[in-house]
This record gives sequence, C-alpha cells and structure tokens, in this order.
Amino acid sequence: MEEPDAEVFERYPEAPLDRDNIEYYKGLLRHELRFNRCQDCGHWMDTPRDLCPECWSHDVAPEPVSGRGSVYMLTWLHQGPAELGGNYEEPFPLVSVELAEQRALRLTTWIVNARREDLTVGREMELVWIDRAGAPVPAFQPAGEEARS
Repeated sequence: MEEPDAEVFERYPEAPLDRDNIEYYKGLLRHELRFNRCQDCGHWMDTPRDLCPECWSHDVAPEPVSGRGSVYMLTWLHQGPAELGGNYEEPFPLVSVELAEQRALRLTTWIVNARREDLTVGREMELVWIDRAGAPVPAFQPAGEEARS
C-alpha cells in the first residue's frame, strides 16, 4: 500500500523533502531501503535526482537495495545531539556503508549491535531498522552476527 505524502511529512518533519527524495522516505516507512536507479544504464544514485549522471537519462526510478555492504568510512562521535541516540559516555559510531549493488553507492548511518573492536573499515555489514523520533531509519550491524545489547 502506498503511503500518502502527508504521512511522510508527519513522520520525517526535519527531512528536506522534495519530489526527488520522497519515494526514499516512503520506502523507509515500509522498512525498505530504496535508491534511485537509471532504467536505461542501471546506474544507482545515492543522491536522489531525476537525471542519471552517467547517461543523462531521465528514466530514473527508486528500487530496493539488498541491505548488504561494507564499512567504507568509520568515525567515532564524542559529542553531539542526544536525538542521534548516543549518550556519548562512550564514543558513538557513525559509518558510511558502501552497498553491495555498486561501487561508490554509500549510505551514512548508525551502527548498532556491535562492540568497538568489531568495527573496522571493510567489515561486512547488514541492514537493520531502528526507530528515531517515531520513524523507522536504516542502520547497520556486523553481518551474520546475533544482535547484542
């Protein structure tokens, strides 16, 4: 069932919503991570847009990704707003995960269910869903591992 635009605006009030990215947020409501993909050349885009940067086609549509990838960049936050979900008593991990679908297709997000020593650049990750301010958002955890508290 397609979510009405009003629900997206209500659940993601801080998001800079526009016609190019609203389908991404509708996917989040269904726990589906979607990125725009060129229907002519197959290129994936991590920035929502209606024009393929590879072949200049306007035949672009959102498609789900597998939710598999690896850590491309890892940083530790030592301070920041509480709404990010970290208490900052211990450094809080934030990563850019390169998705399996295409080199340079990345999502910057949170890591959950992992100890600091479990996280390294190149580590295989899998998609999980967490709640932030009453809305589902994508996060990643080490692939093939049981959830940790």
